[in-house]
Amino acid sequence: MIKTYIVEREEFQISGELYLPDDSRGRYPIVIMSHGFGGDREGTRPYAEILVKEGIGCYIFDFCGGGLSSKSDGKMTDMSVLTESADIEAVIRDIRKAPFADRKNIFLMGVSQGGVASTIAAVEAGEDVKAMVLLYPAYVLFDDAKEKYPSEDLIEDTSTVFGLPVGRRYYEDALSLNIDDYMVKFSGNVLILHGNVDQVVPISYSINARKKFPAAKIIQITDAGHGFYGKEVVKAGKEMVSFIEENLKFST
Repeated sequence: MIKTYIVEREEFQISGELYLPDDSRGRYPIVIMSHGFGGDREGTRPYAEILVKEGIGCYIFDFCGGGLSSKSDGKMTDMSVLTESADIEAVIRDIRKAPFADRKNIFLMGVSQGGVASTIAAVEAGEDVKAMVLLYPAYVLFDDAKEKYPSEDLIEDTSTVFGLPVGRRYYEDALSLNIDDYMVKFSGNVLILHGNVDQVVPISYSINARKKFPAAKIIQITDAGHGFYGKEVVKAGKEMVSFIEENLKFST
């Protein structure tokens, strides 16, 4: 079953879709899936289609201002990793109260910058998040920000990232954060999937993250770059299912 599902965060509406098993008469583990920079929920849809067939519910959505094709409220020039984290936190609060959700088994999945925002949200949500799957998480963005703007007073009101417009807040928030501080605080299990020839986010960033998280493992996807396609999506989806099912075994 697929249905439109709207979540509210302050004055913003977050547009998304809920995937539930066809026999949806009870409560299910839910994976909240976050897309990458400048994208939309279509980037996570293939994974939702894989997981729901295994009895795992999913929520895919557009970040507020997350991309030019976003169906959610907000502008890209107001977006940052912190606004995206706030979106995820709002989704967590809403989903946990829903009659279809097993509130003890809420998972996060984040793609690229969505993985960074998920890392922050997972810590802010505390025990409300069971575990997390990260696909080529863009932890490089913090070094990129420092390289572009060595000090905050150099930040321009508007600039571009990969040809897309961002506002001052995008870089202000990036420069204000130490993502390692969040990694070390998340006590749940983490699965990182990363292509070994990623030229946008070198896999070294995920290798470092695995060392920072208290309980993380990394699986390298051979010959994959920044983004999974075809057989890489199938491989990543299978690894997600195995990881989630393994974590469900230890639910109480």
